[in-house]
Amino acid sequence: MIESPRIDYLLDTSVLSHLFDPDRLQHALVKEWIDSLPNASRKVISAVALAELRFGQALAKLNDPGGGSPKLDSILQVVVQHDVLEIAATTAHEYAFIKSAVVAKYLPNRLRQSPKRGWGNPETWTDQFTGDALHIQENDLWQCAQAVERNLTFVSCDVGAERIAQACSGRLLVKLLRAGS
Repeated sequence: MIESPRIDYLLDTSVLSHLFDPDRLQHALVKEWIDSLPNASRKVISAVALAELRFGQALAKLNDPGGGSPKLDSILQVVVQHDVLEIAATTAHEYAFIKSAVVAKYLPNRLRQSPKRGWGNPETWTDQFTGDALHIQENDLWQCAQAVERNLTFVSCDVGAERIAQACSGRLLVKLLRAGS
């Protein structure tokens, strides 16, 4: 019997939030998918996802100095038990490739007209052909770079991840966890 190759996964912040918070809309979907993975598959997180969760925790404590967010605290207790991937110099190389591929695919006219002008945040970018918001987050670009760098499948609940993958010509593997997908 031929075994299928092991696939390892980088879990996005959106996946972690849905997985460890039973009140989230897609909790059951994400939990079922995670539970279906072979035990041999690694499930890792990015230092970027950890930073996003800690930022949320810090904001909750600013908003409620006495309590913060017990739910977020419990999510973080579980998340920190996973392997955390650091940002490395090679991550920066992949990040630059991925971000420029997104620009080339969705903003080619802007690239030709003003290649040296500031690009701003990808959160504000729209597809020049459809006028639709791309829903791409800067931190997702970093996490996608880590996935490419380490040959991991990037798992997200955010539709912007698919757009990033479409721009990368097969270099980035994405598993989108959304109802109906």
